[in-house]
Amino acid sequence: MKKRTWLIAAFLVLIPTLFLFWLSWEVQPALPAPWNNALIILGLVVAGVLAALSGIADTLQIAERLGGRQAADRDGEEAVPQVGERGIHVGGAADVVISGDDNVVLVLQQASQKFLDTLSRPEPDLAEASRRYFQFLLTKYRNLDFRGMGVSDRLPLRLELLEMYVPLQARIERPKGETWVRDLRLAGRKPGEEEAEIIGERVSERPVLELLQKHSGLIILGDPGAGKTTFLKYLALLLALGQGEALGLGPRLPVLLPLSDYANQLSNGNVPLDTYIETYYRQAVSDNGEFPVAKLLQTALAQGRALILLDGLDEVRQEHLRRTVVDRVEDFFALQKQRGNKFVLTSRLVGYKEVRPAADDLQECTLMDFGEEEIAQFTRQWTRAVARAAHGQTKQAAFDAAQEEADLLAAIHKNPGVHRLAANPLMLTILAVMKRQDVVLPERRVELYEQYVKTMLKHWNLARGLGKRQAHDLDVVETVRVLAPLALWMHETSPGKGLVKEGAMRRQLTQIYRDRGVADPEPVARQLLEDTHKETAMLLERGMGQYGFIHLTFQEYLAAVGIAQKGQLGIEPVVQSLAARIDDPNWHEVIQLTIGYLGIVQGYETAASQVVQSLLAQKPGEAGQVEVLMGMTACDVGEHGLTPACRQAVVDALLAAIVDDERVTAAQRAAAGDTLARLGDPRPEVMDVDAMRFCYVPPGPF
Repeated sequence: MKKRTWLIAAFLVLIPTLFLFWLSWEVQPALPAPWNNALIILGLVVAGVLAALSGIADTLQIAERLGGRQAADRDGEEAVPQVGERGIHVGGAADVVISGDDNVVLVLQQASQKFLDTLSRPEPDLAEASRRYFQFLLTKYRNLDFRGMGVSDRLPLRLELLEMYVPLQARIERPKGETWVRDLRLAGRKPGEEEAEIIGERVSERPVLELLQKHSGLIILGDPGAGKTTFLKYLALLLALGQGEALGLGPRLPVLLPLSDYANQLSNGNVPLDTYIETYYRQAVSDNGEFPVAKLLQTALAQGRALILLDGLDEVRQEHLRRTVVDRVEDFFALQKQRGNKFVLTSRLVGYKEVRPAADDLQECTLMDFGEEEIAQFTRQWTRAVARAAHGQTKQAAFDAAQEEADLLAAIHKNPGVHRLAANPLMLTILAVMKRQDVVLPERRVELYEQYVKTMLKHWNLARGLGKRQAHDLDVVETVRVLAPLALWMHETSPGKGLVKEGAMRRQLTQIYRDRGVADPEPVARQLLEDTHKETAMLLERGMGQYGFIHLTFQEYLAAVGIAQKGQLGIEPVVQSLAARIDDPNWHEVIQLTIGYLGIVQGYETAASQVVQSLLAQKPGEAGQVEVLMGMTACDVGEHGLTPACRQAVVDALLAAIVDDERVTAAQRAAAGDTLARLGDPRPEVMDVDAMRFCYVPPGPF
């Protein structure tokens, strides 16, 4: 309620109260019986009425706050409650915080009542069942999970998922007559042939939530870290808080399940999906037999008030089980959608084609990488949430958040490589965690990639879906020594896409261990694949029988490390590897990272400089190409990655390329000029206005 309304209400209560006080003090003693007693009774009645009115007003205000019916925020969106450490945070213009565990209980009770109001003749015990069920969802999913991302114990990172969530965009199938709006990138790479076939001509970008509102079922496809599981948790949380109307779905019972666990049950016998749902939640929620979770789920499904959230079809490893799971889901969907229930299923792209469901009103979509707007929104929400966790709702928190936001965005936009990583929600989160941990984010991306790889290999035992976690420490140095030549082979085999067949990769990894002198390399190779898949998710199965790194950047960085490893006894193998690939754009990033790794990470600036000067002397590839590439490398590694003599040699090579109009194309000469400007053009006639040569142009047409 508005402030003015409360001032008026207070005035209306205060005036009659003062009047009654005056009557009881001055008039009542002077009146004869029975009028004096009548006046006392009248005062009590009026006071009771005023108290009742005040209580009703308070109740209405609390109901407004708990129900999320505050004024819409500045963008005109409906306010959504968010659960804090000991209360509910309601967004919007009022930005109200309703503290206390009791109010959390009230919100859950209200959400339960909203859901029950949509049911036809609900049984009495469903009220407590739904409240406890919503409490379970709230407890399980309300905070973001930072385990395995290198978060130190000293930093209290208990951030609400609802406060941090950034709406996802997805491509759906292209309407006839439309063309591609922009090149599609998945985890920093172009889609492979199979992925492109699955995606088809999807170009029309829509909010994922909008697609769910319009269709009975939604299949969400995307790479690891794209936000598939987070979206399901977001839906479950808001429905548990009674915000179905805000989602455009109405009050519903969210049912979130890992399909990998269902597949395990199917491997042991014929288990219908509805039976599995009841068993899963009875074991997860119930602490005794008195909680009728099965009856709650049955009632919601029977009356069309359920939202079934099926996570991780790709996590079903065996193809025959995956087909069986899809068959059961299709049958279940066909029956339940007629009752009004809705479905969401998530999967990676690779391996999906073989088991693609076919059903009416089942919409497929592919998640997009974050764009500039989403990156900025995440950064703003992240810095504000972390500052509030540390300092509360204070001016200091606001100041710190603004400073952190500016610093983080600057780190993201400083070079294209970091920006590519930030387009993936998971990679952006890890970057933000590293920044918040007082890790000074290097300006040179080769150092940042090194920190990323070490963080993921050392700390991340995070399961990407809803299943159980395992913990297994990896030897970071030894793992990098093995992954580097493997990444180099993968980049040679599948440049720019990074997908290789499992069998070929196992053979290559076995050969790497054999070359390292391992007596029995096959089980060691198998264990490394299992560790990097389950414990780090650095190298993972993207689909049926195909592996790749979680982001193309890591393949490029580790491939560069693999090339640098060849130079332990001399630079010639490194020079030969780089010279052979100067003309291939898929290798330009690897070439720059190789020289950066030698000069910055390993500290061998003399060796890095010899590689650069050897390439400039050989002039491989298109005329002017190597000069431009070495100039970009010199800009990237900075002053301490190459010797001063090498940097001068690069400048001289660029100056020569600019004026070599017989051998170098105009496009390459322009690129050389741009690179020289970044590196530092030494020519005074170009950089100094006083030294510039001007010619007189007479007035008139010319």
